[in-house]
Amino acid sequence: MIATIFWELRRRRTALIWWTIGSILMTVTILALFPSIQDKAAQMNQVINQLPEGIREMKAGGVGSVDVGDPAQFLNSQLFYITLPMIWIILAITRGAAILGREEQDGTLEMLLARPISRSQLLLAKLAELIIEMLIVSLASAALVVALAPHFELSGLSASYLLLTTVLTALFSLSFGMIAFVLQAASSLTKRTATAAAVAIGFGGYILASLAPMTDWLQTPSKLVPYHYFEPLAILHGHVSTGLIIYLLDVFGLGIVLAVQGFRRRDLS
Repeated sequence: MIATIFWELRRRRTALIWWTIGSILMTVTILALFPSIQDKAAQMNQVINQLPEGIREMKAGGVGSVDVGDPAQFLNSQLFYITLPMIWIILAITRGAAILGREEQDGTLEMLLARPISRSQLLLAKLAELIIEMLIVSLASAALVVALAPHFELSGLSASYLLLTTVLTALFSLSFGMIAFVLQAASSLTKRTATAAAVAIGFGGYILASLAPMTDWLQTPSKLVPYHYFEPLAILHGHVSTGLIIYLLDVFGLGIVLAVQGFRRRDLS
């Protein structure tokens, strides 16, 4: 099982390096923007807070009003609510759907199972490799956020809360990859919709949660999407939504059970 994890990581090392570099560059770029944005905060706040509520929520990272000169609100709206999740969700979904699907499509999954490894062990090894990939990419960005925030005038923020916010953002993003992974593993029917379903829940949920304040009839459906419970601004101040914790526990806990049970029974094609 461990050999399978390392083999997969070696095979993915080039792509993993580029994903890490891209995540780091985006993080540093956004952090470096804060000093110049802070100088024009009053004018920018006036413009943003005059936008329609739904559009303002999309720009403000899920909050009703925004102060771009505030370090926590800046990181919430520019880094943790949109930018990093968008990058990491794409990584998680593409890997979650392909980590089994590519092997099955290429006909190499049967060869792996010919080794002294059970289906459950292979599945868990693939999942562990997916989690390790996300950890490598996200922890590199987390280290930079914690180290560079004071140098870019993002003062007054707890290093532990910055780390917590980055880690929870990574787990939240990984959850959509987990959905794709579970659907890919569970049955021959669900594997066909793995990527589309994960994209719809992730990016569709973001749009729905952001637009919900504009109309009353969207507010109830928005509570059914994960993005409704993802509140980086609150996490930056040490408050983690109970809904977010329940969602993550359900996705990863139930997901592993469903994936293992389904993969052990289904035909490989």
